[in-house]
Amino acid sequence: MNKRLGTLLLSAACALSLALSGCGGDAASTPPPVSGTDPAAAQTPQAQPDQTREIAFAASRDQCPGEQDAYYASMSLGVWEPLVTKNEDGTPAPALAERWEHNEDATVWTFHLREGVTFSNGAPFDADIVLANFERMKKGPFDSSFYGLNIDTIYPGLLSCEKTDDFTVVLTLAEGQPLLDYTMVNYGSAMFEPSCFAGDGSFAGFPIGTGPYMVKENVLGQYCVIERNDAYWGTPGIAQTFRFKVIPDTETRYAALRAGEVQGLCDLGAISPAQAAELEGDSAYRVSVGDSGITHFLNVNGGAFPFDDLRMREGLSLLLDRQTIIDRFYNGYGLAAGGFLSYTSAFYAEQPVRYDPEQGAALIRQAVGDQPVELLFLLPNGDVNRYPYQEEAEYIQALLENIEGTNIKVQIRLMDWGPCKDEMKAGNYNMCLKIQGLPSANPFSLFRNFMHTEGSTNLNYGLGYHNDHVDALIEEAAVCLDARRLGEIYAELQAISAEDFPNLPVLYSQEVVASSSAITGYQADVYGLTGYTQVCWAQ
Repeated sequence: MNKRLGTLLLSAACALSLALSGCGGDAASTPPPVSGTDPAAAQTPQAQPDQTREIAFAASRDQCPGEQDAYYASMSLGVWEPLVTKNEDGTPAPALAERWEHNEDATVWTFHLREGVTFSNGAPFDADIVLANFERMKKGPFDSSFYGLNIDTIYPGLLSCEKTDDFTVVLTLAEGQPLLDYTMVNYGSAMFEPSCFAGDGSFAGFPIGTGPYMVKENVLGQYCVIERNDAYWGTPGIAQTFRFKVIPDTETRYAALRAGEVQGLCDLGAISPAQAAELEGDSAYRVSVGDSGITHFLNVNGGAFPFDDLRMREGLSLLLDRQTIIDRFYNGYGLAAGGFLSYTSAFYAEQPVRYDPEQGAALIRQAVGDQPVELLFLLPNGDVNRYPYQEEAEYIQALLENIEGTNIKVQIRLMDWGPCKDEMKAGNYNMCLKIQGLPSANPFSLFRNFMHTEGSTNLNYGLGYHNDHVDALIEEAAVCLDARRLGEIYAELQAISAEDFPNLPVLYSQEVVASSSAITGYQADVYGLTGYTQVCWAQ
């Protein structure tokens, strides 16, 4: 069965199950009397779950990284909301902005705001709030554990942000940006109540948002607690309180679920594929699989021997049996990646997945000859705690060291991400497994960062990639006013990446999360979870 179709069927089954079971039950869901039982007893209402009881989750990292983080809290917690979110197909959709339009050259964008919205502290949401958030963004850029916040990349050439009435905001840009709404999706247009901002644009205490939950406690590196916002303008959450524990180690997280210390595992790489396989079929637990915006890349140092030779990059790509990697190490959760851009992007253009170990080995022999080659394979500790990178690296190590007629040795080294990134930038490595998500619905920043000669990721990861035509395409995209032409450029860049291998896409992730059957409503989705409003104690 096609893996994505299987995911959709699983999601449909989960949705049907939830529709039948519900959170807390109601008269419509009361089962009919069983033949031979007392009808009066059968009609006795069941005791409803106590939704004020705290529900605990475990994640590998802080879900509320705190005051110095651009957003303070992950969007999945439902503490804050953006102006623009996205549909299931990756295209922009209304959130705090109900609708918008732009002029012919896309230099003037008008946003019509949702009325009747208040923040968790009771303050009203209006145009002045939006203006204050843009003033805060100007003080950046701000780093984040999720996606950075840089007004110059999200709103390039922004000249002004003005209101025309209490619920209408107009953005004026120096150059047209026909895909501005794509760039603004989710993390690109987060809105907060300005009283929670410090003078430098960081947070002064907890964030204040318009979402269905609000932060009540936060101890960095240990846990955070969110509580239901009963004044939420939309459909409120069912459960009152959630606690998110920070448990970096995969085995310890899993043990906490098994022991009942937490009711669920959340965020990227929440549970290892092997652990998920153990839980499948066990009625005491639920495993949910959803599409993901995460791509797993094998980044290579293209500025030094041997990966400065296209034959080495292409050869290694041909050597990788991606489906075997997915089946053996990811329990089948994933899709073989032939191209740079995730399948969940609205601009995804499918590239062929090529597997030819004989041709791959021949290309590598041509690139390295019979000289001894020592390769350093770096693995960031944080990702090893979320994904089977150690096993995957050992598989790649064996492939390279067993190419007949070559003398290749591969050393695998685990490192914290900071020092690892320093070594990559300095060019002191050869390979590194790393994930990459979609910062917004507009993939321009990914193409620029990874594929432009002066791209930040190209430089910081020591990829050493250079292609004059690619540079020209990216520079054209930066000023292009035609959305159709932008789509053509993005498609061509994907085709080039599948031939030049600025890095090697291995697999497109599928998010896997797990929970105890004591709770219901918890399902995986792009970026791990859509939110916790439907999560509650089960009947």
